[in-house]
Amino acid sequence: MVQGAQQSTSLEIVAADPQDRDSITAAIDLGNEARTTLGHLPWAAYDAAALDGTLLLARLDDRVVGYALYALARNRVRLTHLCVDPSARAQGVARKLVDEISSRHRERLGILARCRNDYGLAPVWLSLGFTPLGEKRGRGKTGQPLTIWWRDHQHEHLYSIDPETVLVRAAIDMNILRNLMEQQRPGHDEAVSLVEDHLSDRLQLFRTQSLDAEIQVITGKLRQDCLQKIQSWPNAPRDEDRFDEIRASLLAEAVKAIRGYPRSTQDEFDLMHVANAIAADLNVFVTVDNELIRVLGPEAQRQGTRILRPVDVVVRIDELSRAESYRPIELQNTAYTERLIASGEDESVGMLANTTAGEKPKALIQAARTFATSGTGERMGVFNPGGQLVAYYGIRQDGDVLSIVNLRVSEGPIGETLIRQILFRLRHQALARNVSVLSIDGESLQRKARIAAVEDGFLEANGRLHAFVIDQLGDASTLEHLAVRAARIAAIDPPPPPLRPGMHAIAASELERAWWPAKLTDSQLPTYLIPIKQDFSVELLGVPSSLYPRSDSLGLNREHVYYRRRSSWSMEAPARLLWYMSGGKGKAGAAAAIIACSQLDAVHHGPPEELHSRFQHLGVWNLSNVIDAARNGVAEALRFTNTELFPRPVSLRRLAQLGTDNGVSGAPPQSPRRISPELFAAIYTEGRAR
Repeated sequence: MVQGAQQSTSLEIVAADPQDRDSITAAIDLGNEARTTLGHLPWAAYDAAALDGTLLLARLDDRVVGYALYALARNRVRLTHLCVDPSARAQGVARKLVDEISSRHRERLGILARCRNDYGLAPVWLSLGFTPLGEKRGRGKTGQPLTIWWRDHQHEHLYSIDPETVLVRAAIDMNILRNLMEQQRPGHDEAVSLVEDHLSDRLQLFRTQSLDAEIQVITGKLRQDCLQKIQSWPNAPRDEDRFDEIRASLLAEAVKAIRGYPRSTQDEFDLMHVANAIAADLNVFVTVDNELIRVLGPEAQRQGTRILRPVDVVVRIDELSRAESYRPIELQNTAYTERLIASGEDESVGMLANTTAGEKPKALIQAARTFATSGTGERMGVFNPGGQLVAYYGIRQDGDVLSIVNLRVSEGPIGETLIRQILFRLRHQALARNVSVLSIDGESLQRKARIAAVEDGFLEANGRLHAFVIDQLGDASTLEHLAVRAARIAAIDPPPPPLRPGMHAIAASELERAWWPAKLTDSQLPTYLIPIKQDFSVELLGVPSSLYPRSDSLGLNREHVYYRRRSSWSMEAPARLLWYMSGGKGKAGAAAAIIACSQLDAVHHGPPEELHSRFQHLGVWNLSNVIDAARNGVAEALRFTNTELFPRPVSLRRLAQLGTDNGVSGAPPQSPRRISPELFAAIYTEGRAR
């Protein structure tokens, strides 16, 4: 770290070249020398950061004297390592590294860092422009408290970041536990990376019954050490009936790969570990056993749990967290339905009780009955193709507020996907009722529901979660006025911050997501008019409707992927997408029109096989389609969310007229085309007209 220094004129900050092995090794050596305060990172993390352009090197007279290793996640920068050679301190190295991060990523909301209090570095963090957000217990051996530091980039954002939100919940096997404790074991360094402080808000390790069972067969000091190591870890309770069913399905698939499986006591424990992780609704199981991954991995992933090595969790945790949170349900030829809860169905509501938080099924049943007898609203249920209740909530309108009580979803793999779909549907219901505030009762709300709501822009106040539903296309001043009014209705204090014209694309995208369907007309958020063939639009967007049922994995998910041929220019994200559907063939085909508006979250480039492997569950193209679209071995995947279908599709003739009215081309797009804010406003207004 650096405290008040005169900067050297020969000091330069550069991004590490992934091919420059010597420089990356020099950074690794600096990090190893400072391991007592920085913690450990595997070499793969340095290489991955260099490839991503998130490893900055400080050079002084062609010598690496410091580095900053960070990641870009959720519109903010996560600073993992900030390291300066002791011989180069008091020369402004740390400040230049941090300033360079801010300069390169000014569009991000800010920089997040963590540091143990006993290191005595608070003055340094303050001198670098950071402010403390809060304090928490560390993940190291001593559990020393650490402070969460934040350097704000002064963007207008709608709610404070929540550094305590855990998205990845993992179980481990005995090999990982021993690797954590025994420094002489070959996998120690890789395993230790799981418990470093910089992962504490994204990765949580759980103690499972199967791990306890395997510890019981150990004797002596090792057994005591294992029990001591996991003593503070939260327990992951499991559904015993479901555990037996899961174990049976895992075993049925395992014997197809290895005849006579399980062949040993260790195989039996492996089955227990993975079944326990799935039954406890953990989304990751960590091991270094490659055979375990090969034999049990496919079936485990089908049931919602990925089996990964520690290094894969560390290097790709942000992508993993997002993928697991939005994982669709893979059901074929089935459909979920939503309808009112009928008389006699109250008992089924009890199956959705949040028992983890101490809620008893009888209490939820009684709450549902009380709501029904109050006569103030409706009780809604979502049912799976087998007719089982998988989600429940009560809904009523209180003036300009749409109130939701007792929102519960299934604890199975469907839950995280379903809750996000329900939240989006509730926004649509608020629009239909012409109310500007959506409010959810926070009492006994499941953790996954709370996390999904916060990610969706809900604000917590007075024991409830509130979202603004701003049905307006307008400038910053107009939207600010409506949001302040909504905040007053919801009794949220302080009100939203002032908005200014020319808001950066990331901040504008966050605002439009949190206040959906609000649209800013004077921001830097771009809009693309993008063509899609009608055959693909039927499956991906659900337009036009088909006689055949749409895939549940696409219909239930709010996130989708559309592949396209990579052109000489790349689309920017975040952005808006206006979907232009080409005309269909024959009498059954629909006419060409602009049919929907979506939010573009990311643009991915890569080999066709890699893109298809990552996103096949979110798109409709098969691998051959993606390969055909590749250019020089590289294809493009657009990841988008929150698709809003137009009740009044904008025809080809109207598109041409609107283009003429706004002084630009209204020709149908042959490839994605960026359009002016004026043309977007005209199209969006007409498409939403009823």
